Amino acid sequence: MDVPGTITWEEFLENAEAFLEMSNKLSDGWELRGYKDVPGKAYIARQKKYIIPANSDSHYCLLSENKDIDDYLNFELQQDPFEAPSVVEKILVKEHHVLWSMSYSVPVLYFNGWKSDFPGINPVSVEEAQSFARGAKLNYTELSQAIHPILGTPFLHLHPCFSHELLQITSKSKNKLVSWLSTVASSALGLKLLPEYCKLTL
Repeated sequence: MDVPGTITWEEFLENAEAFLEMSNKLSDGWELRGYKDVPGKAYIARQKKYIIPANSDSHYCLLSENKDIDDYLNFELQQDPFEAPSVVEKILVKEHHVLWSMSYSVPVLYFNGWKSDFPGINPVSVEEAQSFARGAKLNYTELSQAIHPILGTPFLHLHPCFSHELLQITSKSKNKLVSWLSTVASSALGLKLLPEYCKLTL
C-alpha cells in the first residue's frame, strides 16, 4: 500500500530506471548498482571528478560551479597534446548514491567528497559539507555521517525524516524520485541535476 509521503520499492525502481535511461541519453554517468531483485539492495550512483580553481577561496563555489575535469583536460589536450595541463592544482572527487530506505519507505541520499585524485584520500568532513550546504535553498540541517547500508563504509547522508514532507509536496509528480532529488540535491556537496530530468516528472 502506497502511504502519502512514501514511495514503494517497486515505484523507486521504476523511477530509477526512467532516471537512468535519461542519464544514458545525456551521458550523465549515473548507473544502477547492487541487486534490484532484493528490496533495498540496489541504488543509483555517480562519481565525477572536478577541478578546484587555484585562486578560489569559496568552498561552496568549488563544489557547485566548477568544470568537469574530463571536459577541462580534453580542452587542454586539444591546445597542446604534448604538454600536460599545468593549471590543475587540486582535484575534487564527488560520489552520490540514491538508495531506498526500507524503514522509512523514502529515497535517501548518501554522498562523499575527496579533495584528492583518489577516493578515500583527504575526505570532506561533515563540518565542511554543512558549510557548503549553507548556500543551498533547502538549508538542510540533518546532515551527518553514517554507515552505508549496502557497502558498510562511512558516508555522509541526509537523514530521511524530512523526505516524507518533500514526497507529499511532490505527490502528483510522475517521477517522485526526480522531484525529491532535485529538491535535496543542492544540500549534498552541490549536486546538480540537468534540467532535462524534469521532463520525467510531467
